[in-house]
Amino acid sequence: MEEQKKKSFSFWGILKTLFLVIIILQILPMFFTNIKKTIEEAISPKPKIGHLTINGFIGDSTFFVKKIRSFAKNSDIKGLFIKINSPGGVPGSSQAIFNELKKYKEKKPIVILIENVCASAAYYIAVAGSTIISQPSSLVGSIGGFVQLPNIKGLMEDWKIKFNFVQSGKYKTAGNPFQDMTAEEKEYFQTISDSIYDQFINDVSSCRNVDKASFKKWADGKVFTGNEALKLKLIDKIGSLSEAIEEIKKLTGIKEDEEIRFIKAKRATGLLKYLRGQEDDNDEDGGFSTLLVNFFSNVFDKVLEKQKIKSETLQVG
Repeated sequence: MEEQKKKSFSFWGILKTLFLVIIILQILPMFFTNIKKTIEEAISPKPKIGHLTINGFIGDSTFFVKKIRSFAKNSDIKGLFIKINSPGGVPGSSQAIFNELKKYKEKKPIVILIENVCASAAYYIAVAGSTIISQPSSLVGSIGGFVQLPNIKGLMEDWKIKFNFVQSGKYKTAGNPFQDMTAEEKEYFQTISDSIYDQFINDVSSCRNVDKASFKKWADGKVFTGNEALKLKLIDKIGSLSEAIEEIKKLTGIKEDEEIRFIKAKRATGLLKYLRGQEDDNDEDGGFSTLLVNFFSNVFDKVLEKQKIKSETLQVG
């Protein structure tokens, strides 16, 4: 029994050591890279530009607002570069980011680069930029507002389920999915949608310097290709990353042949990504070392569980 215990704990010790070695191997490259960057920066400092990436649905502004404020306070950062690939999101969050960018633009320039899609709430954010650059085939616009209210009354009736509401306030249960919308309720929600729409139009017209009277041409909910958006003055230039870098250099007074150091906004989404300093671009890190660490992490957890069961068994025996 004692020999069995020794073998068990010996295996356990080897596994713990192996797991620790793998973690150290993950940290060391990042550690030495940071030292190298620090030395290079001290010897030959490069002009710094803040870097934000907005991907996918925009549902919360907290991270972006925090980073924009951080970039604004950092006197070493000369401007802000934002790469957008988003179909939109909720109006409140997009307005919060838009307003924060407007404040930022009062002090430093902002260059927006559109890759594939910059629509609805994402375009709302983009109009706060000093310059908007897009690919010719990118989809831009979708300027409008809507209130989406699903109705499952028929489904509930099929299942013979009824909902009763006791309410205070005429419109308190307006838009609930268990009853049909009245004409008054529809008018109420139309008012909300129109209000959001008016705010969107006003901000686009003001920031892009386009005629508000012609809003039916550019604010009917349609998306436009980059080439069409340029004609409508919804963007400033057709181009890609090279043109965006040229523009940010021009606006910040950086020399054409000078190399920029982008300060990328990152958020820790797990220990591994934090240690590796992975950019918050919704990119997947599929490297072999990552797969290896994930594998051993799973093995480590399983061994922990088995070790606990085995120890309890040996103690009982």
